[in-house]
Amino acid sequence: MRYVIIGNGPAGVSAIEAIRKVDMEGEIVNINGEPYRPYSKPLLPFIIGGTIKYEDVFFRPPDFYDTYGVKPILGEPVIEIDVDRKLVVLASGRRVAYDKLLIATGGKPREPKIKGLDLEGIYYLTSLVYVEKIMKILPRVKHALILGGGPLGLKAALSLAHHSGIEVSVLVSSPHVMSQVLDAESASLLECKLVESGVKLMTRTSVVEFKGNGFVKKAVLDNGDELPADLVIIGKGVTPALDFIDRRKIRANVGIIVDGYMQTSVPDVYAAGDVAESYDILTGGSNTVAVWPRASEQGHYAGLNMAGFRKEYIGAHRMNSLDFEGVSCIVMGDVKTVKEGYKVIVERDIKRNIYQRIILENGRIRGAAIIGRTVNVGGLNRLLRRRIDVENIKSSLLEDKATFIY
Repeated sequence: MRYVIIGNGPAGVSAIEAIRKVDMEGEIVNINGEPYRPYSKPLLPFIIGGTIKYEDVFFRPPDFYDTYGVKPILGEPVIEIDVDRKLVVLASGRRVAYDKLLIATGGKPREPKIKGLDLEGIYYLTSLVYVEKIMKILPRVKHALILGGGPLGLKAALSLAHHSGIEVSVLVSSPHVMSQVLDAESASLLECKLVESGVKLMTRTSVVEFKGNGFVKKAVLDNGDELPADLVIIGKGVTPALDFIDRRKIRANVGIIVDGYMQTSVPDVYAAGDVAESYDILTGGSNTVAVWPRASEQGHYAGLNMAGFRKEYIGAHRMNSLDFEGVSCIVMGDVKTVKEGYKVIVERDIKRNIYQRIILENGRIRGAAIIGRTVNVGGLNRLLRRRIDVENIKSSLLEDKATFIY
């Protein structure tokens, strides 16, 4: 049996480890377009900030592939999957045959339509390649501009703010940061921490053009103003990296649609992680969930099923966690949608930078935003995921001493 896994992020690595729990003899080939062993993309901003060393970004040791008996093919992007002949075609022209295939290519950055986007000094924070480029120019950077108020953009801003002599600005087109997952009140706590860290925040503002002579020098805003910028980091989120699939053969919507066993519409072809669209436990439909824990979990289930150990995946929900200079922010599920019949539980302690918001739908947790504390967050997440009725204990959900037994 030959297992071919495309991608060596959390989904791909978890799949390798799961396969080896079931099948110690089968051949495993791991293909990745980047030339690196498995590394953690969520940690990339911390390299820039100097809070971790370069080598700390790798989440598996150098002998990982040898330990698990894996043949790595690194630095060779996939350009096509021939599902009829069971072949993976690489950019070099090389063809790799498979018996079981996992697509775990993760996400690619969303590219805004801005004039001058091809200038040097404009990067995304989704690859170690970009981080290496940023580190080379960082000593001469005076004005850093971050586009996007999501988790990646805010991490980048706080990391750059650790460098003295760099003026950091964050531009957000929406009314507040983290607009996809937080309401204005909860987001205001994070915005205060940004400002306290020396970051300039501009909301309801967009860039229409970058100017420079080969290298970016300034950004033109939608109101006509210009900002100096010798480093631009774009953090507008990611979209599934699936350009190489034939949608006539492999069914896809936003992501590659998978069943409860992480298998696609094509037999022996599986998908997991940011590229996969799996069952959404909140809506009952399918959705992509671009977060590390879900990617690792899906890869684990995919690996087991590829190796013949049938195990059904219960589904996913959105979850993000950040640390804002000592203030934690954990968001799970849907905390923005409030319809008739929903119940909203809110607790505030502005002096302690604590804000908690839970939304209940038919007695079950639909979403929660917990800022400034981590007590019982794991319990709330399990209650949400298992769809447990909490109507009778809703008044105690946010208590520090609450204990959940289920």
